[in-house]
Parts: sequence; C-alpha cells; structure tokens
Amino acid sequence: MTTTTSPARIRSHPADGRARSWPRPGHRLLGLAAIAGTVPYLVLKAIWLTGGSAGVHDPTLLHDASLTVLNVVTVALDACVVALALALTTRRGLRAPAVALLLPTWVGTGFLVPMAVSILPATLLSLGTPPEPGLLAPWVQPLVYGGFAWQGVFLVAALAGYARQRWGAQLRHPVRRAAAVEPVLRVVAGGAAVTALVSAVLHVATGLVIGGGVTTMTESVNALLAVAGAWGLVALVRRRGPRRLAVTAAWTGCAAMFSWGLWSTVTTMGATALATGGVPAAGLAAVTGLLAGLSGAIAALLAL
Repeated sequence: MTTTTSPARIRSHPADGRARSWPRPGHRLLGLAAIAGTVPYLVLKAIWLTGGSAGVHDPTLLHDASLTVLNVVTVALDACVVALALALTTRRGLRAPAVALLLPTWVGTGFLVPMAVSILPATLLSLGTPPEPGLLAPWVQPLVYGGFAWQGVFLVAALAGYARQRWGAQLRHPVRRAAAVEPVLRVVAGGAAVTALVSAVLHVATGLVIGGGVTTMTESVNALLAVAGAWGLVALVRRRGPRRLAVTAAWTGCAAMFSWGLWSTVTTMGATALATGGVPAAGLAAVTGLLAGLSGAIAALLAL
C-alpha cells in the first residue's frame, strides 16, 4: 500500500513538545550572525543608490541604468536573507508554508555557498595582483564577498537545524513512492544529471580557456558542485548511499547551478554592465546549469 504525506502534515510536523523548546539560544545566534553579515553590503549599496561612489574608480559606472536595477534587485535579495534568517531561527518560522520558505532558501544557498567555498578565496588570492583600471577599489570585493560568505555559512547552519526539527523523520525514512511516479522521475532525474555533467565539463573548459589560477579555481568548484548535484539526484532516485548526504548534495549542487546560471543568463541577455562575453563555453555552462538546476529540483521533489 502506498503511503503519502499531506502538505498539512508537512507544515505541522513539529507541533509537539520538542517544538516548544525550540529554538535553543545557540540556534537563534545563527540567525543573528547571518543578519549581521548583510550590513556591509546593504550600507555600500545604499551609498551607491543615493549618489555616492565609495569604492568605485569610475563613478560613471553607477549611472548605467542596468546596474542601478541590479543594485536594487541585490538589495532586495539581501533583505530576503534577513527574513529567511528570522524564519529559520524562530518558532513562528516552523508554521510557515514549506514552499514559501524552501524556494528562497534554496536559491540563497545556490548563491552563497559558492561565495564561501570558491569566490571569496579566489578573490583573496587575487589581492596581490594589480587592480583592473576603471573598476572597483581593491577593498570592495573582499568586503562584499566576505559578507556573502559569512551569510552563507550561518544561513546554511540555521537551515540544517531547522530542517532537522521540522522534517527530520522524513529525511531519515523515505516514503514509498507511487509506481506511476517512477518512470517520470527517472526521465527527469536522468536528464538533469546528464545536463549537469555537461555543465561541469563546460565550466572546466571555461577555466582552461580564460586561464589564470583564480578563474581555474572558481570554475573547478562550479564543476564539482554540478557533479555533486548529479550524484545526489541519482542517489535519491536509486535510494543509494546515505540519504542525508544525497539530499545535501542534490540541494546544494542544483541550487548553485540554477542560481548562478540564472544570474549569468540574465546579466548577459540584458546587456548589463556585468555581462561577460568572448567565451562561448561560459555562456553554455550557465545555460546548461540553469536547466540542470531547475529540472534537478523538480526531480528531487518527486524523489522525496
């Protein structure tokens, strides 16, 4: 007999004695730490949006309409981090609709984890090289990326505790999937995994074409995250390996592919000041990553 879990039950899972003692003070501190990480970025963007040019060698860059829009969007995204940190570390957050919480948290994970594991370290390694003329002051990127990495570490830690409290039993003991779901699941997961591997190869090719230790490091990590997402999906579908590890790999890998693939696609197709060109492999890596991340998320939901 097939067993299912209703959305109402998913939302109300922690309504027991354990929920009344949650969150502990240490878990609340994770949320406060994540919020603190947004302050440097929000202050800098407020300066730019109000006419200031702190940290910008060429103030005319800030007059570009597309860059103004991107600044507003990224400020809104950082405000979402504040809201998510509060939701993941307060008792009221346990009653929030699952989709309304998981979708922005998933996208945020995709943006912030690569910041912590590759972009910030690569930026710090490049501090000894001469800055590119006409762009940002040397201190801007370490400040911004450092804040993002800080947010990512504490937001992911808060998410882990929240998920354990709200969905711990479901993550440990999978429900029996309906037979009708299996063929669709295998096609979607298989397509996502193959596309993720194509994206990984393209990221490696991008690093080799552009060259340089910093780019090679960043693109190699992007490739590893794509491979992790593919492995996590296959492990979930085939029920192989540690379940929590498979969920973590699928969640993080697919989120990174989707978030950065979407960002790169939008900034390039919108002809913004942040658009990059001249390396076809980079554009193809972004598009295939976007497709793999989205279809992988659908497959993971079907598998769970």
